[in-house]
Amino acid sequence: MRSTTFPATSMNLMLGGAISLAMATPLYASTPDSWAKLDATTQTACVKASGLTSTTVSPPVRFSDKLLVDARVIDGVWPQPHMKGARASMLCIYNRKTKHVEVQELASIPKPAPTLKDVWWQAEDIGGKGIIDRSDVTLMLGSDGRIGGKSGCNGYSASYQITDDKLKITSPLIGTRMACAPALMNQEQNFQKLVETAVSFAISPDGSLILKSADGAISRFVRK
Repeated sequence: MRSTTFPATSMNLMLGGAISLAMATPLYASTPDSWAKLDATTQTACVKASGLTSTTVSPPVRFSDKLLVDARVIDGVWPQPHMKGARASMLCIYNRKTKHVEVQELASIPKPAPTLKDVWWQAEDIGGKGIIDRSDVTLMLGSDGRIGGKSGCNGYSASYQITDDKLKITSPLIGTRMACAPALMNQEQNFQKLVETAVSFAISPDGSLILKSADGAISRFVRK
């Protein structure tokens, strides 16, 4: 069998070419530590690029070396004052080779309008004065034109009308006449007065019911 001997210079050229080829093939991450560092890098880059605050970041969706990109979803709050705390979701694409990052806001799915009527609302604040712990103060605006609930000690009801965001109680409040602790009775009288003099309502972004009375007092309710 005939053997072939390569000159030293040829061997050096071949070895150098192999080394150059290996160096030209990037190993973007090959160990658990390197992947962890990459994940930290992409997360930091995506959060910064989103411009959002109070963020939560999804785990990366890692594409193959044909594309060399990681994708994440960033949820957070717009920091600009005029956005009034509105939330947003961003799709972030990070190129593992070039380290280029790009974000695009995801279209939000419109939420159905919250139901106002025939829902039990639990008071969390009465006229800006808070509420006695564990006191049961509720309100329902019925489809039958009646408003009612519990005012902490007694039940109450009355007739009402709604026009746009205006609320008007059209009959005196009636209810039971049980006696309770003085603090509860005082809160109850204050609450019933605020309901009787209600002039408008609104559903806040977090789904709370905001009731405004004639003297400007604000009471807040959440779904029970």
